[in-house]
Order: sequence, then C-alpha cells, then structure tokens
Amino acid sequence: MRFAREGGLGVSVRGGAHSIAGLALVDDGLVIDLSLMRGVRTDPLNRTVRVQGGALLGDVDHDAQLHGLAVPSGVVTHTGVGGLTLGGGIGWLMRKHGLSVDNMFSADVVTADGALVRADEDEHADLFWAIRGGGGNFGVVTSFGFDAVPIGPTVLAGPIYWPMEDGPEVLRFYRDLITDSPLEYGSIVNLRRAPAVAFLPTELHGRHVVGIANCWIGDLDEGERFLEPLRRFGSPLIDLVTRKPWLAHQSMFDVTVPHGWHYYWKSTELPPLEDDLIDVIVSNSLKITSPLSYTVIFHLGGAVATVPEDATAYSHRGAAHNININGVWQPGDPGAEDHTQWTRRFLDELAPFQSGVYVNFLMEEGHDRVRAAYGPEKYERLVDVKTKYDPENFFRINQNISPSRSATKDAH
Repeated sequence: MRFAREGGLGVSVRGGAHSIAGLALVDDGLVIDLSLMRGVRTDPLNRTVRVQGGALLGDVDHDAQLHGLAVPSGVVTHTGVGGLTLGGGIGWLMRKHGLSVDNMFSADVVTADGALVRADEDEHADLFWAIRGGGGNFGVVTSFGFDAVPIGPTVLAGPIYWPMEDGPEVLRFYRDLITDSPLEYGSIVNLRRAPAVAFLPTELHGRHVVGIANCWIGDLDEGERFLEPLRRFGSPLIDLVTRKPWLAHQSMFDVTVPHGWHYYWKSTELPPLEDDLIDVIVSNSLKITSPLSYTVIFHLGGAVATVPEDATAYSHRGAAHNININGVWQPGDPGAEDHTQWTRRFLDELAPFQSGVYVNFLMEEGHDRVRAAYGPEKYERLVDVKTKYDPENFFRINQNISPSRSATKDAH
C-alpha cells in the first residue's frame, strides 16, 4: 500500500467512531475504505480471533460464538471493529474481561511511509502501546489479533424501564446495587423517551423513561438472585430481563441507532453517582428536545480499572462511569439547533463532576479536548510515537495527535 502526498493530502479511514464524529470522509483527500476486508478467523483451541480491519462487531460476534467465545467489544453490532478498538472499546463484558484494547495481542499496521509492520509487545512495542487507545493517528490497521473469552451461549439480560420521574430514586438504588457488584454483571443506564421499537409496547412509545439494561454472564441462577432486588424496586413499567442467547442481547439495541439519522453528542468520564450528580442527569434528561435523543451511562470499573494506567494509551481507568449525551434527530427536523443546544447545556451542568473524556465519544471539539482524553503525560508520549511513525501528520482526519513541531517543520 502506497500513499500519495501531493497538496497536503489528508487521510480518513472509515469505521467506528469516525462516522459519528464526521471524520469518516474528507474533501480533497483520500478515504481508505476497508469494508470489503471483513474476514474473521476464530481459533477455538488457543481462544484467539483474527479480524480483518473492515469487519463489524457482528462479524466477530457470530464467528466467535460458533465456538462459545466472544471478544469484548461494543454494544451495537454494526459498529466497525477498527474504530471502536483503536479508541478503547467499552461494552457489556468489560468489567469481567477488560476493554477491546486489553484483549488485543497484535495488529498489522500500514504506516505513513507505506511499510507493513506487526505491532505487539515484542515488535514495535511503542506503536502497539499507542494504538491501544490513540485512535487512527499512527497508520491503517489491516488486521487485529484478539484473545477471546468463553461466553454463553445463554446469558441473563435485558432492560428494565421505570418512569423518568422516578429517576432519582431508581438511580440511587442502582448506585447502591453496583457498589462492589460481581464482575459478571454489566449494565448501562439509558434516559430517554421510549423508542418506537418492537420490543416495547406501543403505549410506552414516546414516554420519558429511565432504563437499566442488564447483562449477567455468569451462573444464571446466581444472576437471577442478584437482579431480583432491582426487578422488584419501585414500579417498573416493563421488565424485559430474560435468559437469551448472547448474540440476541448483543444486537438488541441496534434498531435504536440506525444509519442516516443526525447525531450530535457530548461526553465525559464521571465519578460514582452521588445525589447531586444524579439530580443533574435526571433533570436534564427530562428536558430532552427531540424524541430520538437520549443519555447513556456506562458502568466502568472492574477489569477496566485493574490494568495499570500507563499500560495503554486508553486513559482514565479509575473513572466509575462514562456518560454520553446524544442529541439525535431525523433529516429535515427544524429543531436541530435546539437539540445541539440541549446537549451542550447538559455537558456544561456536568462540569463540577467531569474527569476526562473517552476519545471515541469526541466530536470535532478541538485540541484541548483531545489532550483531555489522555492527560498531559500520556499525550506527550503519544506525540513522540506520532513523530516517529507519522512525522508529516499524514493521518490527521481524526482526533488528531500532532507530531512535534520540529519534526513537522523539517518534514516540509
């Protein structure tokens, strides 16, 4: 693979968070489309999975699950493996088994000078460290190697919904439930107007709800006992927790994030859900301006936090939660500005609680926010790796880490 450089050409690689952030395409530049490279090969004896760079999460899920295995990844199966993994990769399995980057053992990378290199703990270890959280700044990953973990085929999973007016009490109960909760339990909080999807009755569609989506991957009877208090709390509108195939749960929420809609989001890492923080989250979620907008809160910790902070470029491992505030609307909606303003105001009110940001949940927000995804020390280390492998900043249509000024000046 050889890259041209005429006219200050910029490069974009399609997939994952790039699409949401508006970085999947570029004018007067080169778009590298890996969508035909979707091969997946699972080795059940060694519990490893080789994944080509254009694969979607669903491709990996289906191949690995044929052997009773899974690769820790995201929660929407039409997400690109490359975009999700290079930023970190949070999902249902992370508290027990870590992030996608924590389960990646190698990658084949085409660098800016056209070289194909293997990056792992032994070869190009500096590059391997950087691509585990540093995004697509350093090259095009054409193949990933992942360790897989035994999952399913049956899990105890599904959402429970309550009226959003009960949100403060529900989230306080949830906060206490997840304190020292088993690592087999993964959960995501969702505050929104109930979507018009088949798994919800029509009488709930459009109603303000707070949902807790649950996924228990251990002994199912033990999971039933653990979730019983949550299922009995308050007055749930509907309880969809059931024993189901892992693949069914992993794809359950695909219908809520279709292609073609407009998405504008803001995000931050958060501490544990203290009362004041819960009040800010619920009050702003009740002010949603679009019936399609929503707030999601990921429960972190567990295996995510046990990996040393400096082991990968992915950062803020000590955060308790990540919140993603999504302004969503359909093309032609005249309220687009209202929806984006709702998102911004919500993030502004979270200012007292913010502690960094997950790079995959950044839009085009400027250099300071990219630095905030890593912190000053890690960012400077990433600059060093960028300067070594891409001194001209050829790969810059991304959450960009610029090479050192002297290297850029010398290169031009």
